[in-house]
Amino acid sequence: MPNLCAKTAFESEDQVIKPNIAKQLFFAIMGTFIAAVGVRLIVVSGLGADAISTLVLGILQHVPLKFGTVSMLFNGIILIIIFFYDRKMIGIGSLINSFGLGFCLNILDWAGILHTIPSGTGYLSIIAGSIVFGFGTGIYLLADAGSAAYESLMILLKRGLKSSVKVARIILDAAIFLTGFLLGGHIGWGTLIVLLLMGPSLEMTLNQLPKLKFFRVQEVK
Repeated sequence: MPNLCAKTAFESEDQVIKPNIAKQLFFAIMGTFIAAVGVRLIVVSGLGADAISTLVLGILQHVPLKFGTVSMLFNGIILIIIFFYDRKMIGIGSLINSFGLGFCLNILDWAGILHTIPSGTGYLSIIAGSIVFGFGTGIYLLADAGSAAYESLMILLKRGLKSSVKVARIILDAAIFLTGFLLGGHIGWGTLIVLLLMGPSLEMTLNQLPKLKFFRVQEVK
């Protein structure tokens, strides 16, 4: 990800670079909503899902709650754990993403949006959902307003195992996928599609959007 805080040759020494809080909040909210649309497209495809969605779908086999509600409860539990281990990781963006994602999913559910898709469009839905999910997550991360619950859990695992981020993410995803599957969640070819497309979409968003001034939250004061 580009270093958005680096000074240029035209900036004087007494200039201070500070985050634009309004932009941070806007991108955190916008990114969370876009990510929720992506998750909805993935889930409605019926072909598989990302790790957390697989877990949530498994839990829904045993409790009479909405998808978004279970997502909020799961993220809330993680944030409580993070708070006691390293509360510095939690910011306003952490709360927006952790609870906002589930809230947005419930809004889509209540509004009847993306309840079903036309027959034969499952793969199109999960491909689009994976890209949209990565794009939304990238916008949220550009807000730089606090780590999301799942990413915070990954960082704790990385510290505990003293491993790389990649290894920690693989182990965490594998554990969440397995738990979701054992609870009754579905793992299919769509799961592989999510794993292959979400990462590149996220990376492209983080690399390309900061080139546009509008997406830079750090400003010279």
